[in-house]
Amino acid sequence: MIARTPFRWFPLRSLIATGLLVLLFGFLSRYAFATTLEQVDDRGSVISLSAPPVRVVSLAPHLTEILFDIGAGQRLVGVMAFSDFPEQAKALPRVGNHSHINFEQILSLQPDLILGWRGGNRESDLKVLRDFGLKVFETDPRTLEDVAALMRRLGMILGVPEAAEDSARHFEEAVMRLRKARSNRRPLRVFYQVWDQPIYTLNGDHVVNQMIEGCGGTNVFSALDALSPVVSMEAVLETNPEVILGPRESDQSASWMTRWESWPQVKAVANKQMHSIPADLVARMGPRLVDAMAAICGSLSIARSQYDG
Repeated sequence: MIARTPFRWFPLRSLIATGLLVLLFGFLSRYAFATTLEQVDDRGSVISLSAPPVRVVSLAPHLTEILFDIGAGQRLVGVMAFSDFPEQAKALPRVGNHSHINFEQILSLQPDLILGWRGGNRESDLKVLRDFGLKVFETDPRTLEDVAALMRRLGMILGVPEAAEDSARHFEEAVMRLRKARSNRRPLRVFYQVWDQPIYTLNGDHVVNQMIEGCGGTNVFSALDALSPVVSMEAVLETNPEVILGPRESDQSASWMTRWESWPQVKAVANKQMHSIPADLVARMGPRLVDAMAAICGSLSIARSQYDG
């Protein structure tokens, strides 16, 4: 008589459960993978990648800075001229400047992704790159909030969301601290001079205006229509700013200050409240805008200590 081995259901149930878990894990992994590597750029195009890009070309210095800040700088294989921060960026191949893009060099680099800047790259150049079949993610940050959002978006499409989130939060918290420290202060009238021959300034839509207001100042030309309008000397004299701010190249003194000494009737000149901000900090829509804002806040604090005691 042959002894029958009892049929055991537990291993079968385990096998079925394991199979279901494998299928569920695969589905969730594919779903997470898809959402991580698919983003809508500022042109309105959906950029989808089948894998995290490992060869990236940046077409703006601030985009280069953001990639290093979110821990993806090692992915860069080409950058634009003047991409000089951080130090590692200086060694990367240059693929062009604001007026010329070297398409042949970009193609030779075989990038998985190109990061473009709608405010600084010509749309016709970006179209050429797309026509070559390259993935082009176009960006157009205009505010401090946009910079933090861009960090997160690039972190998603590059597959480094956690590091990007850390960078974005650090940026947002630093801006919040600067704003909080200057809240409930009397606003100082501020004139920001971009260029002096002719006199260019910035209106209320520019990120510099946002930083001035966050530091407790009022941009005297915030109501003008153009983003970077030309104003007359008479218009500046009429506003009689308490503080004059302007850019400074890293290795040069701010020569525009000397020219203002001929106009002592301006309150800022009479009280020696003319301050320069490092040009690279204030002109790049990247993580170092926090440093630019800190410099602006510091300048306004010096002025306020004189005016308000």
